[in-house]
Amino acid sequence: MNPFRRGGDIRPRGVEDECAGRDDNAGVDPLHDPDDEELLAPEQARDLAALVERAQLASGAVREGRVGKVGVADVVLNAGNPLALGNRACGLWGTSAEVATTLFRLESVFAESGRPEAVVHASPTTVADIEGIADDSGWHAVAENVALLYRPDPDARETEAIGTHPVREAVQDDLPSVAELLADELGLSSGAERRLPRNLGQRLDDPRCFLHVLDDGELERVAGFVLGFAESGMGLIEHIAVRPGRRNRGRGGELLRVGVDAAAERGALLVATHAEDGGSAQRFAESCGFETAYAVTAYTRRVDELLE
Repeated sequence: MNPFRRGGDIRPRGVEDECAGRDDNAGVDPLHDPDDEELLAPEQARDLAALVERAQLASGAVREGRVGKVGVADVVLNAGNPLALGNRACGLWGTSAEVATTLFRLESVFAESGRPEAVVHASPTTVADIEGIADDSGWHAVAENVALLYRPDPDARETEAIGTHPVREAVQDDLPSVAELLADELGLSSGAERRLPRNLGQRLDDPRCFLHVLDDGELERVAGFVLGFAESGMGLIEHIAVRPGRRNRGRGGELLRVGVDAAAERGALLVATHAEDGGSAQRFAESCGFETAYAVTAYTRRVDELLE
């Protein structure tokens, strides 16, 4: 059953409501964009995106990173995190001049941090004309994604049957196998793959994070995993992967269910994940009860030359 009530408000109770008391026009669905019924209304999407991005920044900073402001952008930098979630900017909200200046400053900030490129994720918390500003500043759109949202049902969790593919919490010995699978899924360099176990180990020690794995019954390795984070009522499913030879047997759905439960156990009233717009991951999440909420565009700017 879809957990979202059309025409209702999917922001979880207990999570801050920045637009309380707004006066919606009579006859207008306050949940969905009148120009695209598949997406949230702009005001609703902006509020939710702000909550999701706050959790993303906190997750990216585990354990050695830092979160701060650069111009009008929110930024996380984490030299110990080889994943994109640990080094990005978001929330560029300001005048065109302020956004352009911020993009210029981000180039230097990421270069000084030793990153080969600067990354901005533009959601409804970023000004609508970011595309033109980014083009003029030498940035390029490299990915069109969507955010998908789900509200856990505590009563349903209590009565759900155990899945046919038992999932367990990861331990230290699982990390090399998880790192190998994750690096393969994301196309990471061998250097990034070597750094992954250490970063994943830091997440095992942080109660806000969760990492669960499925054992491969034939080999001493994991067949799949789900990685996530939860803080202040917001949960994130950040990565989920199943080995190619083990797919299409319900394992992915079981991992996602366990990930949602793990986020809820950490106080999440709403769980978010991201996927390529129109891709198989989006269809998979929607088949598991997630609802597409708003678009997210990733922009990058190569800054290698600034390091020379």
